[in-house]
Amino acid sequence: MSAGPSAQATPLRLRLLLLAASGLLPFFVLVVWGLNQLIDERRVQQELAAIEMSRALATAVDAELRSTITLLEQMSTSDELERADLRAFHQSAERISDQLGWRSVVLSDGEGHVLFRSNYPFGSQVEPKPIDPQSLELVMRLRLPIVSQVIESPKDGTDTFAVRVPIVRGGELTYVITAVLPTARIASVLTRQTIPQSTMASVVDPTGRLICRSPPTDNSHISASLRSLLERGGAQGAGIAATTEGVESYSGYTRLDEVDWTVIVAASVEHANKGFYAFLRAIAVGVAASLGLSALLAWLLSRQVLEPIGQLKKAARALGLGRPVELPHLRIEELDEVAEALNNAAVDRDNADAERQHAAGEREKLAAQITEALRMAEDANRSKDQFLAMLGHELRNPLAPITNAVQLMALKGDESTAQERHVIERQLVHVTRLVDDLLDVSRITSGRLTLKREQVPVAQVLSQVVDSIRPSLYQRTITLDITPQARQAWVAGDEVRLVQVFNNLLVNAIKFTSPGGAIAVRAIASEDEVRVDVTDTGVGMSQSDLEHVFDLFYQAPQSADRARGGLGLGLPIVRSIVDMHGGRVHADSAGVHQGSTFTVWLPLCEAPAPHEEVVAPAAAQGTGRVMVVDDNEDAADTCAALLEMSGYVTRVAYTPEGALEVLRDFTPDIAILDIGLPGMSGYELARVLKRSGYAGRLVALTGYGQASDMAASKAAGFDAHLTKPVSAHDLLELIGKIATAGSAASLRV
Repeated sequence: MSAGPSAQATPLRLRLLLLAASGLLPFFVLVVWGLNQLIDERRVQQELAAIEMSRALATAVDAELRSTITLLEQMSTSDELERADLRAFHQSAERISDQLGWRSVVLSDGEGHVLFRSNYPFGSQVEPKPIDPQSLELVMRLRLPIVSQVIESPKDGTDTFAVRVPIVRGGELTYVITAVLPTARIASVLTRQTIPQSTMASVVDPTGRLICRSPPTDNSHISASLRSLLERGGAQGAGIAATTEGVESYSGYTRLDEVDWTVIVAASVEHANKGFYAFLRAIAVGVAASLGLSALLAWLLSRQVLEPIGQLKKAARALGLGRPVELPHLRIEELDEVAEALNNAAVDRDNADAERQHAAGEREKLAAQITEALRMAEDANRSKDQFLAMLGHELRNPLAPITNAVQLMALKGDESTAQERHVIERQLVHVTRLVDDLLDVSRITSGRLTLKREQVPVAQVLSQVVDSIRPSLYQRTITLDITPQARQAWVAGDEVRLVQVFNNLLVNAIKFTSPGGAIAVRAIASEDEVRVDVTDTGVGMSQSDLEHVFDLFYQAPQSADRARGGLGLGLPIVRSIVDMHGGRVHADSAGVHQGSTFTVWLPLCEAPAPHEEVVAPAAAQGTGRVMVVDDNEDAADTCAALLEMSGYVTRVAYTPEGALEVLRDFTPDIAILDIGLPGMSGYELARVLKRSGYAGRLVALTGYGQASDMAASKAAGFDAHLTKPVSAHDLLELIGKIATAGSAASLRV
């Protein structure tokens, strides 16, 4: 049944306008704005009051310090000091110090040597070193009165400060007279002032150390919040900060003009705003009453709309259940139109239901496909990580005995095989780099590559990389040009990864530059970044190659013999690491056979504070007993041979059971364990050794080198973790450090 619209029906828009007219939105906006103004004005008033009080206290403290300086200046004109009668001047200084409650009066000559202290008998042996030598050097240089920072007394641990006055005669500094006062003297100045009970007053030195505070506190420094307020600078300032007790306070400060001290006043926000909060509560009650009245009016007006809407709801429910829809005349034009629309909707109900069911089935099917695709992607990613970890382990394991064998050949000094040995060494470095690149790409693409940031000198990194790459030049030349500004440039980054960036760029330049070609490295520093250009005279690149040179696995076209090799990983790794450092990298080439230039920009950072270089002692011949456990017999035997040639006594085991058998008649100081052992992992073997009473050091030497592997070895009790293949120098250096360490916990690699 359909009800047609009536000419006497009232439009719903008119009724909504009546409801909107009764709203209090403008009133609420005005109230909120007014409250914000009141709160801001209240805060400003309290902060100004804190500044005024800090200024008054600063005046009192300054007067106390000036009176002390004036008295010292008067003492400096005494007859005893004029005729250099130090004994008589000592008696006078001792009397004044006792009368005023000073700790002591110290007289120093023009070169800063202490002549006497009034709290020691005249002529007795006194400590020649002055307290707070920095303030003494300052007064000697400026020849002006100086007040020192807070000084902790070496005798009783109480705090003092020094007031120093220079004595100049005939244009020459003859003496420096110093009054050593307890900080309680400044505290007495605060005590004499009228400070409200809920207000804290403090005097601090430039380091943030408390000289005194009212009320007293056990803390020696101001809170971090107050320190941040003082760091804004200026002769005075204010803001909201927390005290050392955690009390949020309106805080103001005033710096003394000639003394680098600051007076701080902090009034509790809660106490200061107690009456103001009552006012706000009254406003809140009024707003709530207005809301109640508005709600009542809205309810009365809405009844005229809600009743016909209820009838429409019943009709809609009937429509949903498939029942007939019967609606009376609703007397609202828009609702009558809705009623007619409900009747029309009933006609289309069945078709709509069928379409919804079909769409739901399609959505379920699509959701199942998406879920399965996500699961397969996760499985593939997990399998990829497992494959790369296993690939790294399986490739590094055979590399370890080859590396050890080459190093043994070098140690034996067989010059007849030197050329062949160098070939093997270069190829080992190449294979190792390929394995590392594969694992690095996996970590980068999965977001697991992290940087160990520190301040790194750019010149040192470039010199290190260029020096390391020189043996691989093969009749090519390389030049390193670092401008004076770049020699002083530092960047915040991971030194190992930055070395990897420039090493990859130089290896790439060597790869694509024929013998007889030239490679140039140039570093230039600007105001906020350093630029490094790696330029070669090699084969160059086309425009198409330049567009894809940093793409993963991309390689420029090569001849069928693939003489230049590579996996297309080096440059993508360069771009990812540079991006992680907040820098950028760009490749440029004039064309094929025109050479290439790769440019890296890195943001600069502050240089670290200078420190003394620690010269490492020369490596000594090893002593001690070492057990090597590895199921790769070649790796175990060559590792043991390297250690024996360096002076260690070794035993070798190829299985966990063999390791336990060795321990029956051989007690090693260090046990080198492979992780991927048959039947029992290296982690499990380490725990078994610890439980059986083994007290020596444990070193993991394995093809597993990811961060999770290192964390697992540390959790199993290993003292160090080395990834195969490891150089003889690194292995012997680590074993030497562990052998001489005081305890197993004293070294982690």
